[in-house]
Amino acid sequence: MRLVIQTKIVAITLLLLNVVHADDVNIKKSPESKPFLTIQLVDERGKPVAGAQTGMSAIIKGYDSENGVDWNFGKFELKSDSDGIIQFRDPDKYRGMIYARHAERCLVAVKRTDLLKTKELPLVLTMYPECHVTWRIKSNQLNQVGKKIGQVRGLSASEDMICQWCYETGSTLHFFLPPGRFTLVGAGENISPVEKTIVINKGQEEFDAGITDANAKKWIILEGKPAPEITDVREWKNGSPVKISQLRGKVVILEFWGWWCGPCIYYGIPELFKIRDEFSSEELAIIGIHTPYGESDEVTSIKELNAKLTQVRKNVWNGKDLGFPVALTRFRKLQYSPGGEPIANSKMSVDYGINSFPSTIVIDRKGNIVGKFSLRVKNDRDKLRQLIKEK
Repeated sequence: MRLVIQTKIVAITLLLLNVVHADDVNIKKSPESKPFLTIQLVDERGKPVAGAQTGMSAIIKGYDSENGVDWNFGKFELKSDSDGIIQFRDPDKYRGMIYARHAERCLVAVKRTDLLKTKELPLVLTMYPECHVTWRIKSNQLNQVGKKIGQVRGLSASEDMICQWCYETGSTLHFFLPPGRFTLVGAGENISPVEKTIVINKGQEEFDAGITDANAKKWIILEGKPAPEITDVREWKNGSPVKISQLRGKVVILEFWGWWCGPCIYYGIPELFKIRDEFSSEELAIIGIHTPYGESDEVTSIKELNAKLTQVRKNVWNGKDLGFPVALTRFRKLQYSPGGEPIANSKMSVDYGINSFPSTIVIDRKGNIVGKFSLRVKNDRDKLRQLIKEK
């Protein structure tokens, strides 16, 4: 898994679809071993804090002002013992970020530990009373086109690494953080990512991060309008360059994916194989838009892409290969909207408003965008079949 990330570049990709590296979908269980990191959690008086929770992820799901939130530290959850000690034995279950919380005492500690040059063991981390941060996201653009903002997902990050996730809390995000400087990121199925930096002071119990107006995803604004052409391509796989304008009369699928994306490899591309087998190339055109995850994941040639997919073709795709055109797009740090942070990874991602993978954009026979589909969902598959059958 891509463990060390910069929030301004790739956090959103992970946020929306929980994207993982294709090589990491099945993490092997490591045998019990000697701890490589030991921490001790103490309160402000220096007393050990027993029963604090930590894990590979810290997620709150839903929020109720009376009953609080549902916390989840993942299947690799650990708890501090009577001396406040937590031992990390398996590197595969350690992200480099410690987010620890004591539920009854409402104490939290956040510390990135993978970059520490010296690690005296145990590493003592002070837990502070948590500050409840609220951040509301709205979208005037969605209101103007009659669309709802839907569920918004968020994350908080410290020292360029995610420390806490927030799901299913409506359009208001909730975070529980100690004193310090944090970056907040919000995104959703219908909105482009937004980002905000906050500083929490010691002793602060509540922090209102205000209201941020998020732009609608570009593909929503473009529904019913001509699809942008495919641009900024390094090389094409399976043929010469393709223009959408040349495909009028066919239904077109643009599949935004990457070799690095587990859900793309295991679910997205296999669904395209099924659709391709069902309809002729005279009715349906499929074009893959290969998008970099980050600079280190960019492939610069078809030869390099083919090498990355060697084991995938054999072990996942049952010997099948991509039998449709694939555009190898360049890695670029770009803004989704003027004045925004450069968190997009390609020009095509900006042109279509794509920040989750895989993403399937469907274009009708006239070259206009129909919308974003999920081919794993029966209703969307049925909509696609109906669209293809309509002459």
